[in-house]
Amino acid sequence: MTTQDIEVQVPNKTTEDHRRSMWTAYQVVLQVDGEFAAAIPRTREEIVAMLTHRMPGRLPANAIPLDDLAEQVLGEVSGDAGADAEATVPTAEPFVPGWSTFKRDEGGLYYEGRCVRGHLKDCALQVAQDFSVRNFRAKFVNAVYVSTTKIHLGRQEPDGCELRYIQVLTRQGPRSTIKYVDYVLDPTLTFTLKMKAKTEITPDHLRAVFAYGEVHGMGQERSQGWGRYTLKSLSLLPTE
Repeated sequence: MTTQDIEVQVPNKTTEDHRRSMWTAYQVVLQVDGEFAAAIPRTREEIVAMLTHRMPGRLPANAIPLDDLAEQVLGEVSGDAGADAEATVPTAEPFVPGWSTFKRDEGGLYYEGRCVRGHLKDCALQVAQDFSVRNFRAKFVNAVYVSTTKIHLGRQEPDGCELRYIQVLTRQGPRSTIKYVDYVLDPTLTFTLKMKAKTEITPDHLRAVFAYGEVHGMGQERSQGWGRYTLKSLSLLPTE
């Protein structure tokens, strides 16, 4: 008998039971108090400039072309994934912030779950010293996941746009520029969060991380006091 004749079978019931017992799901409701700012460039030129600025120096052979990436982001910003317009790579000008907006789809404006997870990771670092759990942040990051991909904000369009005068440092020296930021007022963010059932991280730790985040703020323009919120509920969900 060869190795090709051996079929490895994993009992399906055991796998399903293990999956269900591994995670505990919670519904989280955050109520933002005031402005909640956007972060995605609004115009095609700025999208291409942002991607060019973030592109690594050496690309893999199968890298997605810059124009195709720009089309993808533009489709997410406009709400039309099939948007067909020309995207041209700009000259080697430094990237300067311009106009930031939200991504959107048929459900309206949304905030990405991955951004919430990034926010929680940052907050976990700041409260790590408050607990006796060793390597608290690392254990938190590996135990807590946001499973909602798109968190809709209950708006089809932003509530307003803020104009700011900012200073940016480029290779040509300091420059002054104008930045526009789209925002929504007092949105409610509802999403599903999964936490490992067997972990040193507890719901009380999770509440503490959110408590720090309430003051720290989430999203853009936190230095202006935007993005502060209240944890309205952290509710246990039934096992799937």
